[in-house]
Amino acid sequence: MSFLLSRLRRTALAALAATLLAAPAPALAETSGDTLVVATMWEALPLSMKPRRSRFFNESEILDTLVKLDFEMNLIPGLATSWERPQPNTWRFALREGVTFHDGSPFDADAAKFSLERVIALLPYAADLLNITEIRAVSPQVLEIETSEPFAALPNQLTDAITGIYGKASFDAAGEFVSPVGTGPWKFADYRKQDRTIVERFDDYWGKAPSLKTIEYRYIPDHNARALALETGEVDFVVHLLPSDVARLSRDEAFKVHAEESAGVYYGAFNAGEKSVLSDARIRRAVNLLVDREIVVKGALDGIGNPAWTFFPAAFPWTNEDVTPHKVDPEAAAGLLRDAGYEKADGKWMKDGAPLTLRLLSYSSRAEMATITEALAILLQQQGIATEIQMFTWEGMLDLVKKGEYDVSVVFWTPEMTGHPDLHLKSQFHSRAGLNHQFWVNEEFDALVDKGRTLDPGPEALATYVRAQQILQEDAPIIPLVHKVYVAASRAGVEGFRVHPSGFFYNFKAVSKK
Repeated sequence: MSFLLSRLRRTALAALAATLLAAPAPALAETSGDTLVVATMWEALPLSMKPRRSRFFNESEILDTLVKLDFEMNLIPGLATSWERPQPNTWRFALREGVTFHDGSPFDADAAKFSLERVIALLPYAADLLNITEIRAVSPQVLEIETSEPFAALPNQLTDAITGIYGKASFDAAGEFVSPVGTGPWKFADYRKQDRTIVERFDDYWGKAPSLKTIEYRYIPDHNARALALETGEVDFVVHLLPSDVARLSRDEAFKVHAEESAGVYYGAFNAGEKSVLSDARIRRAVNLLVDREIVVKGALDGIGNPAWTFFPAAFPWTNEDVTPHKVDPEAAAGLLRDAGYEKADGKWMKDGAPLTLRLLSYSSRAEMATITEALAILLQQQGIATEIQMFTWEGMLDLVKKGEYDVSVVFWTPEMTGHPDLHLKSQFHSRAGLNHQFWVNEEFDALVDKGRTLDPGPEALATYVRAQQILQEDAPIIPLVHKVYVAASRAGVEGFRVHPSGFFYNFKAVSKK
């Protein structure tokens, strides 16, 4: 244990020490009282719909969605005030009256129809998410959506950032995206490449107007520099903090640390295809039995996270105690490995004279990915499974994954984002899903998630998804590792911020500064 902890913390502690020695923090400078300056790890890129599926437009609330999620992940009205399903394949939405876009044009059913059709045309991912065959503007305040099959999950899917409602002025004459024009409390004002994105208060917002006038999103990709910017007064609010920074800022009364369970699971996706030894489910199950997630959380994240023994966390609405969690059981793992033809010699699992070796891939844009991947590797090595780690950009890792040139890819996913399991189970693990780069096929699982999306919430739907989750545990195409705890920090004078469990909604309209 001590070896693991010291090895994982070495890089973070060295960087922290260098920062503190080189630049002791002066007294806090002042930023404008009606402007909130936010340091982010990702560049907002407000002139494109495609990066990160345009989540910034939802995070910043430039755009509204028809349906929203409250802080308990319940569906609540957005631009739609109510919804019903008069026919199995038809949803009808009553739209909010008196809403205008940032350019002054009215929001109505025609505008909603135009936006959703543009999104589906420009972002292919949206087609499977929404399952739409036709959109009809029945009247100025009534929108009907026809789906290809009974689709109970549609209102939940309409909370996803990809479904934000764009005004027609967001697009040029050829229908290509230009810049975001929405109905939200903030309107896009300025973008300076590799520097900052600025949004301003929209005074004609349909809801309660924000108290702040401006939000400025500063792009600071370096993790240590981002925390230092808060300590020196350059910014008011910071997201994506290193565990060492969280501990230090928590001890300083000049700052507030905001930490809550939220959407997100770090997990290892197994290559179940023919190019990997993990095509054998016995080895996949054995790996799950050998990794102590408690150690991963403590060693890789200094305790900022929760051990993930299932894909969904316990608080997720569709989780059930009938889903059997993984556990640490080296003896059971050894039995599975022997059944798969391996024998342990000199502390290593061997077959035909070759050691069992797993190639672990991950990406470096999230600082925690390296330490989580290393923790997984060390724990497997301690149990006699050799590992090879390679870190890439996200795109570089994905290129290899799509080719099947890996054994485990350590990734991050946000499974609570819409409050419904369809988005996650079908888009990630269905054999025909575009995101299933694991080459995993389970016909029973496919049939269950295909059925689940047609069922209204109730006992049958719950039983269907519980069985699908159980198959995910038993056939083990993944190893869940850590459920995310969302952490941000602000100056002490920033008030009203609350972590949203979706992880993709700042709600700065409720924030003020002393």
